[in-house]
Amino acid sequence: MVKALILHGGAGSWRESKVKEKAIEAVRNCTMEGWRVLNATNNSVEAVIASVACMEDSGYLNAGAGSVLDLNGGRSLDAGIMSSNGLLGAVAGVKRIRNPVKLARIIAEETPHVLIVGEEADNYGLLRNLPLLPPPPLHVYERYVESLRKLLSQEVKTEYGGKLVEYLAKNSNVKHALKIIADAGDTVGAVAIDDNQVLAAATSTGGVSLKLPGRVGDSPIPGAGFYASNNIACSATGIGEYIIRAMPCLKADLEYPHLGDAWGTAQTILRKVTETVGNDTMGFILVDNKGRIAYAYNTEAMLIGYVNEKGEVIVDEKPSRHIVKQV
Repeated sequence: MVKALILHGGAGSWRESKVKEKAIEAVRNCTMEGWRVLNATNNSVEAVIASVACMEDSGYLNAGAGSVLDLNGGRSLDAGIMSSNGLLGAVAGVKRIRNPVKLARIIAEETPHVLIVGEEADNYGLLRNLPLLPPPPLHVYERYVESLRKLLSQEVKTEYGGKLVEYLAKNSNVKHALKIIADAGDTVGAVAIDDNQVLAAATSTGGVSLKLPGRVGDSPIPGAGFYASNNIACSATGIGEYIIRAMPCLKADLEYPHLGDAWGTAQTILRKVTETVGNDTMGFILVDNKGRIAYAYNTEAMLIGYVNEKGEVIVDEKPSRHIVKQV
């Protein structure tokens, strides 16, 4: 069998900035770390957890230490993990634990449940001495302040932002606008297969910038933000509400037996979900049971990392090969 691993640092715009440079470096380092763990352990679960935890720790991706702030300036983190040999666990609304992906694994391995949320999820992590979530880095605060500035200047350019503005106006008599910043969908995720043919997927996020407190996106929802079966492992990124409606990872699992091809499945599913929820909504990564990787997105860019046939680490925020033409 052939080992394989692919990571994503999120779908969105990924415009030039110092944060983008650091994010690319983080994905490169975490791809190398995930590949090292996959080869050392021959365990796809260990590999995707190591990859995602590395990205959570980076501080430059929207997960773990780098998570964006909500409308009130707080943070709540979500994560999920699944494998083809029965592992399934997720957490949502985590506020005190640095690595929600590790907490999701605890839920999967030590409880009879799939999803634990809020304070009780944090308590499970505290009982097991998981590292605490540090204060947000300076660039996260700067991003929050810039988002608030746009909110006050009535810059709204997305359907999602417009709907949130309508909600705020109806419930708070707020007469200013909200624009969800362009790269708000930069969730992180990893998928892998090991020599035992176990497929695994893990996803982690801080959610969308300026979200309403209490909001949960797609990342802890099996079939939406992550999924693994005997066919494929998948991790999605983008606007959670649309991903939940479209369920791209579950659809990829259902479509794969008909096509038997990772790239064909990715293209077909992205085309279908784009027809359902529109452009600029999501991207996802796949690995199939033959060790073939794929990715597809309908946003301006998606940051990915993988190791090619020559053993080289490839990182790209606008990968051009095999992109599905937008509808």
